[in-house]
Amino acid sequence: MFYNGIEWSEYPLISADDDGFVRGYSIYEVFRTYSKQFFALSKNYLRLKKSSDFLGIEIPSFEKILEILEQAKKLHSFQEYRFKLYVTPYTASIKSFYLFVEEIKDDKELIDEGVVLNIARERKPHAPVVPYYVKTPLNGFTRYLNKKYDYYYDSIVLNEFGYVTECTYSNIFFVNSGVLITPYLSAGVLPGITRENVIELSKNLSIEVEERNVELWELLSAEEVFITHTSRGIVPVKRIYPHFTFSVPGIVTDTLLQNWSDFIKDYPEEKI
Repeated sequence: MFYNGIEWSEYPLISADDDGFVRGYSIYEVFRTYSKQFFALSKNYLRLKKSSDFLGIEIPSFEKILEILEQAKKLHSFQEYRFKLYVTPYTASIKSFYLFVEEIKDDKELIDEGVVLNIARERKPHAPVVPYYVKTPLNGFTRYLNKKYDYYYDSIVLNEFGYVTECTYSNIFFVNSGVLITPYLSAGVLPGITRENVIELSKNLSIEVEERNVELWELLSAEEVFITHTSRGIVPVKRIYPHFTFSVPGIVTDTLLQNWSDFIKDYPEEKI
């Protein structure tokens, strides 16, 4: 299902001279529901605002976006909803946005068995022209890596100094001696909303958290590893190609998974 900035359509209708699709000059956000309630929408909106400030693209009001999202929920009865929102120069000119709506279904096997990652051969620049906090197709190497390594669930990317950053669409965590560790944002990491929430939940549970530069050998010798992203929340990693294996789910990962539902249920009301 697709909202083209004006009306709902089964098939995308996009302006041919829109710089967003011709040149990738656009910003976007991905967010979802839990129990059919919007989750962390206000945090996503504030991140969208930071992206819009950097690229100079005006975004619609929080209330306008909320209105269209509510329409999407009425048009389709999904188990859960995932929304991909794009703002381009064209949609900004009509004070609107594009919105793709998809269904998310539970995938218990994914959580119970874990996923396999690989390490991309390519390195990401430490200080790109467009900062990593800006969610835009202009940082388009992630899509290229997705396609190149599509045999794996996701690919770990190192920065030009050899430090671990993140995967192409997820943030990465690992556990050593009971300490939960994740790379600094300054290593070249998107400030993921789920990443932020996992850190908050961990601190609530008195789990020690370190954000710092991460050497690859530390990650590969970890006791447990998991990744986070909007669509699936917390996803255990069972192997990093070719033969580095981990507990699935490890004790810390399982503790976070067991408490994730309550964390979501108690999440503050969505407002700006």
